[in-house]
Amino acid sequence: MKRTLLASFIAAFSVSAMANTYQHQSDAGFGWGDVGNGEIQNWSVRHEFYLTPVSYGTVPYAEAAFISRNASVHAGYSYSNVDFPGEPDYSISGWQVGGVYQDMAHNFYAAVNVNEFNGSDDRIIEASLGYFVSGDWLVKLDARQSRPDGEGSYTEYGVSTKKLLALENGNFINIEARYMDQKNQDESEFGVAADYYFGRNISLGLAYNWLSDDVVNADKDSVTVRGSWYLQPNLALHAAVTFDDFLTNDDVYMLGASYRF
Repeated sequence: MKRTLLASFIAAFSVSAMANTYQHQSDAGFGWGDVGNGEIQNWSVRHEFYLTPVSYGTVPYAEAAFISRNASVHAGYSYSNVDFPGEPDYSISGWQVGGVYQDMAHNFYAAVNVNEFNGSDDRIIEASLGYFVSGDWLVKLDARQSRPDGEGSYTEYGVSTKKLLALENGNFINIEARYMDQKNQDESEFGVAADYYFGRNISLGLAYNWLSDDVVNADKDSVTVRGSWYLQPNLALHAAVTFDDFLTNDDVYMLGASYRF
């Protein structure tokens, strides 16, 4: 019986791995780090459904939906636990829903994501309107509405961009940049990132985010080193470490996995 189940699982995985398209992607992640004199752990799951099958094409597996411009909807759940010595554990959970609209028939882009936090009235809504300057270059206008628990809501605005460069040696570079004006603050959020794809399976990236009132002199910043490895086109492992994370003021580590079918 055990051999039969194992053989069925291997057969199902092999068929999925050999497919040239997918319409579902499930992600799971675990993160941990220090916050003050305590520790924080986070678990998250997310599922994305593409309205049309995504072709793997000839680009990095991680960028397939971006290049082929497949529209999608998604939902996710996150749970965090904070443990301070000598105090009861504190936990917070929340969920998110959203979607992305894009199509090869035109160059326009739209996205929305709603974050709700259980046990409070906190809510964050993120929305973007964009345009594909070329097949591998997207420019967006971004908005973020926040409603802290027990306080009034406010909206922040920004811009962002993403471009995938194909190199002559068969590798790729993903470049991203963003800016967001902070409401009622004397400083704004900035971010730049780059991921180098060694072929289609493996990537290694670096992201730098900072808060500043004049772009150059950072009042607060963080650096993230991240990487992904697609063992198969439909199965990937992810890892990242953020040094001096904005929320914890300490280092944060993350491990994750993705499965497509």
